[in-house]
Amino acid sequence: MSKIISFSTLVRQQHLALLRHKGRDYREREDYLARLRKLLFQVEAQMRQAEIQQLEVFRELARHFQIPLPFPDLGDRVALQELFTTHPFIMILKDFFGDRITEEECYRKILELKGEPGPGPAA
Repeated sequence: MSKIISFSTLVRQQHLALLRHKGRDYREREDYLARLRKLLFQVEAQMRQAEIQQLEVFRELARHFQIPLPFPDLGDRVALQELFTTHPFIMILKDFFGDRITEEECYRKILELKGEPGPGPAA
């Protein structure tokens, strides 16, 4: 003869199975999110490194042309954004890097910015 399982035991087993299932689902998603967070952190670090390398290009050119370029602290994103939208030297370089002006035009504008006479005609 078969053994009869009480209703309360069945309900308990159902609740435990649901908890196991949801716990497993949650842990899988949590592990997935942890991997994504790690990947995102790595990508953000690489992006930040590339941004700093890009800033170094502006810094090197400012040093080369002896133009004061007061960079704010690296953490001050608002001041950095303002610098990139208002500083005339950076605006000239952005036009050049964006292929909106040629090397000659860029050089001429830099000399104008410095208050130096422009170069003669190209030979």
